[in-house]
Amino acid sequence: MQFIEVTGLAGVRSAVIRFTRPGTDLAFVLFPMVHLAEAAFYREVAERLRRTCDLVVAEGVGEGSPGADALVASYRRLDGHERLGLVVQDLDFDALGLPVVCPDMSAARFQEGYARLPWRERAMVATLVPAFTAGMRLLGTRRWIARHLELEDLMSEGEEAAADFWPGLDDLVLRRRDRLLTQALTDLDAAYAGRTGGFSIAVVYGAGHMRAVAEALVGLGYHAADAEWITVFTLDPPETPRP
Repeated sequence: MQFIEVTGLAGVRSAVIRFTRPGTDLAFVLFPMVHLAEAAFYREVAERLRRTCDLVVAEGVGEGSPGADALVASYRRLDGHERLGLVVQDLDFDALGLPVVCPDMSAARFQEGYARLPWRERAMVATLVPAFTAGMRLLGTRRWIARHLELEDLMSEGEEAAADFWPGLDDLVLRRRDRLLTQALTDLDAAYAGRTGGFSIAVVYGAGHMRAVAEALVGLGYHAADAEWITVFTLDPPETPRP
């Protein structure tokens, strides 16, 4: 199963996947997110949420964690960069007119976990993130970013190597937050599966969390019924018209 696809013709695309289960009108709709994209991608996601979903499960570590801020700085500092033409995720969940559940870590809980990481991993974040951001601002391209975005249900060798490189960070950023998310989905299934009439729950999380989501839903008896692609960004930015 593909969550993020990268091709020369279509660019980077995200698969909106609907999971259903026989015997219930409840559906879970997965929106694998990329946190740096064309503005049109976020507009399309917001429109689909308003039009097709009844409740949103949203990602978001609370504000006030220096550790979380350090990690997201790598793409926040590229927001609106003229050469890339990409923006940081800006979904306004409050404006959707839908109930929103956020099972993610609080800022305090995330910061506590970050402070307990091995000093080597924290030092690597402190040195590599600024260097990466500076390099991207000077020389980065959409094509380079796209090389690292493709994601399927099975981990690639590169992803396994990264997880082995900083296991503490991988556990904090991915595994522990996955457990909170999948427990929330289990609770929502118990609360809504008995409803009559169609009801769709959107899962709007970073693409890296979708493996755990899909596995949890399959464990609850759901299966991927259909999918649609949304363009995240093309590999080459549109040419700016000359004055």
